Amino acid sequence: MEQEQLRHEAKRRTDFYKGWRVVIVAGFFQLIFGGLYHTGLSVYFLPLIRTFEVSRTKLSFAFAARSLEGGAEGPLAGYLVDRIGPRIIVFAGVIIGGVGFILLGMTQSYLTFLLVFLGVLAVGFSLPFHGLMATINFWFRRRLGTAMSLAATGSAIGGFLVTPIIAWIVLNHSWRIAAIVSGVTLLVAGLPLAFLVRKPIGDEAASEEGRGGGAPGVQGPGGLARPLMDADGASLTNLYTDFTVKEAVRTRVFWVLALAIGLRLMAQSALSVHFVPMLVSRGIGEGTAAILLSVSAVVRLPAVIVGGLVADKWSRPKASAMAMVLGIAAAGYMTFGPAGLLTGIAFVVLFAGAESCNTVTWALIGQFFGRRNFGSLRGIVTLLQSIMSFLGPLVAGFVYDSTKSYRIAFIAIGVTYSCSGLLYWFMRAPAAPKRAEDTLNAAAQATAER
Repeated sequence: MEQEQLRHEAKRRTDFYKGWRVVIVAGFFQLIFGGLYHTGLSVYFLPLIRTFEVSRTKLSFAFAARSLEGGAEGPLAGYLVDRIGPRIIVFAGVIIGGVGFILLGMTQSYLTFLLVFLGVLAVGFSLPFHGLMATINFWFRRRLGTAMSLAATGSAIGGFLVTPIIAWIVLNHSWRIAAIVSGVTLLVAGLPLAFLVRKPIGDEAASEEGRGGGAPGVQGPGGLARPLMDADGASLTNLYTDFTVKEAVRTRVFWVLALAIGLRLMAQSALSVHFVPMLVSRGIGEGTAAILLSVSAVVRLPAVIVGGLVADKWSRPKASAMAMVLGIAAAGYMTFGPAGLLTGIAFVVLFAGAESCNTVTWALIGQFFGRRNFGSLRGIVTLLQSIMSFLGPLVAGFVYDSTKSYRIAFIAIGVTYSCSGLLYWFMRAPAAPKRAEDTLNAAAQATAER
């Protein structure tokens, strides 16, 4: 019997872990989303200003409000992910997003643009992200940061492969054609992929435990989950070890984490939305700026992978803090560096480094509070950070319209990154839920007796 168990354990260690298939699917989704939406929309910024004859502040409001709208539906989306599963949420998001892009290409006024952009398109691209991150969190524990980072590399690949095509269509034909093409592409490619999104069945996720993935457990030293085992050596259920929503929101670290993510995304959203016009303001042509936007995606690819690996091996909070230092450097170089292509290249490299921790910071929710309520907790954090993300691009646009320069905005972005970095650096994992203490003590005693 014992030899049979050993053979079963050895087989489980050598078999391909099915959780990586989910990471691959999420990576393809990120490729589409990144190329068409997250990176691609920056190319639309100046053409939209010319089409609707609006100021940068007004258009920045539209781009910024999408994060506010996405945050408003975050708690509901997270709740639905936890209750009905991620596949349906991803499927619905793909349909809404594809239709949203097609309708966007047909808008004839700034008002209708706002209605479609915020009421349809932003919803469509917000929903799948909740489902995909929750799915990965179901499959992984110890290598959660690596898994999420590898999935996020799809966004960088999409920015490199897909965004240049969108930029070419926008600059050589029109942004309307680019939007319609984007919508059709999303529907054709995204709907089949949505069927491949699924949660683990039975003990599928437990097989990662045998590979050093970490069983569901309470927080041990450094914030990594410490597996709880019963007297027979089996992992205890998440019921004992994962935080409920009420328990999580009562901890101090939950709100510190929400604030740190909010500050990071406030700075990041300002730079992302104004990426092309900011480079143009530093003496770089609009076409060259679009190329640098794609280059930034290429640079972000290795940065995201390295960021996830370092975070899992060292410390996710401290790795996130170091990424913020690169964000400070990016804002500083744009403020004080010389005008021209060299400054643009330096900015692209440093900004990519700052973005390397994007998924790592979301992984902290799963690391600190567990799997069972990840979607709901992430939704609450999304609601809070969206308010801050809304302010970043809006303030940057207002600064430019008022001063005809982004200089003050760059300084403010550097300060924002600094505050976020400090919060990450001094962040500590919460104590285990009170109800888990007896279980932990019993498991420790049983282990000692054996």
